[in-house]
Amino acid sequence: MNWLRLLIDDILRFTREKNRPVSIKEIMDETNSSKIEVMDAIKEMEKEGLAKYKEKVSLTKKGEEMANEMYERHVTIEKFFGGKEAHEIAHSLEHLLEKKDIELMKDTLTRKKESLEEFEEGERGIIVAFAINDPRIISRLIGAGIAPMTPFMMEKKRSNEMIILAHNKVIALDKSLAKKIYAMRVENEGFTGRTA
Repeated sequence: MNWLRLLIDDILRFTREKNRPVSIKEIMDETNSSKIEVMDAIKEMEKEGLAKYKEKVSLTKKGEEMANEMYERHVTIEKFFGGKEAHEIAHSLEHLLEKKDIELMKDTLTRKKESLEEFEEGERGIIVAFAINDPRIISRLIGAGIAPMTPFMMEKKRSNEMIILAHNKVIALDKSLAKKIYAMRVENEGFTGRTA
C-alpha cells in the first residue's frame, strides 16, 4: 500500500471521527503530514469521487461509506487491544489487517476468552490477548510465533509446561506464562497446527 492511499484512509477515518468537514490544518495535525501531501491526497480523493474541497474537506456519499468502514475498522481494533496505547495500535493496524481479520476481532470481542492453561490436549483456538506488561516477553512470544489472531492447537499438557502447535512450530510455554495468554476456542475448521 502506498503512502498516498494510507493518507487517504487516514483522512477518511479522521473526517468520520469529527463527523463534520475538516480543515487542511486539522488533517495535517492529525496525520503528521505536510500541506503538499495533504493536498495531493485531497486531489486524489476528489478524482475518486470521495471528497469535495472548498475551504474544508467534506465527504461525498461514496466517501462517507468508505469513511464508515475505516472508522469501524479503527474502533474494532481499539476495542480489541484496549488500554492506553489502543488508539496508536489501531492507527498502525487499520491499514494492514484484512476484512476477515477485523471480522474475527469483532467475533472475539463477544466470545469467551480463556487462558491457555484451560485448553485440553487436541483442542484448537485462536490467541486473542496477553495479560503481560513486559515488552521483552511479548516480543519473545511474537518472535516464537504467538501473537493475537494466531491459530493454535494444544499438543501436550504437562505439570509445568504446555506445548502448542502454531505456524507449523512446536512451542513450549511455561505454565505460569500460559496462564497469562488468552485465547478463544474454535471448532475444527481444517486447522491441524501443521501442514503436510
